[in-house]
Amino acid sequence: MSLKTFLKPKIKSLLKKTIIIKTISFFIFIYAQIVGLTSRWNIDNPQKNKELLKKPAILIGWHARAVMLPFFWRKFTDKPLNALVSPHQDGQIIANLLKLYDIRPIAGSTNEKASQSALEIMRILEKKESIFISPDGPRGPRMRMKKSPIYFASKSGFPIIFATFSTSHALFFNKAWDKTLFPLPFGKGIFTLSQPFYIPSDINEEQMESYRLQLENIANSANFFCDRQSGQIPIEPAAPDEIKKKRG
Repeated sequence: MSLKTFLKPKIKSLLKKTIIIKTISFFIFIYAQIVGLTSRWNIDNPQKNKELLKKPAILIGWHARAVMLPFFWRKFTDKPLNALVSPHQDGQIIANLLKLYDIRPIAGSTNEKASQSALEIMRILEKKESIFISPDGPRGPRMRMKKSPIYFASKSGFPIIFATFSTSHALFFNKAWDKTLFPLPFGKGIFTLSQPFYIPSDINEEQMESYRLQLENIANSANFFCDRQSGQIPIEPAAPDEIKKKRG
């Protein structure tokens, strides 16, 4: 038996322990603070961002760029935010990380427990609180929009706002399905919010697909812009053959 084969189940078992999950979340939180505070960020019109995020909205961001988004949310506002997270093990780490930012996690995802989490999200929106959804998570396909944000925007009347960032000092995990960007300290970065994107209340399936594609293009254009401004090669969305594998 190889060392890797021997250690793999033990590591998996260890990562299920609550104290380990909370410890990992705490170190990610501290690391994000270090990156956020030591990097030079180009933020377009921060006052406008503050005004945007004061009002209830459906905030979205690609899975690969989610690590710094709570940092920027708290940089601009102290308003409540609720975030949809996966019920899986990595989701527990994210849920504990969000709590450190005083962001409330919602158990579920765009794939699993969808009806249960949808009801919870509608209750939150009725209270006029903002939500965050990663519309290509938790398993992809990468940078391809799901319909859930469009549905919630249509039902609530709240705008969809896309958030993303990039930085000159970063590692990319190219073997990961989402090609995660791992930011490093002391970089020169950029953070951007899209314009509010409103969805009419009386749309049909065909119109929903049209809005989905529009929103996907807006999100990917923002990602490409941030990567180019940071001197990075832009990460491309999943190709058609990757989408088939994910949905296969």
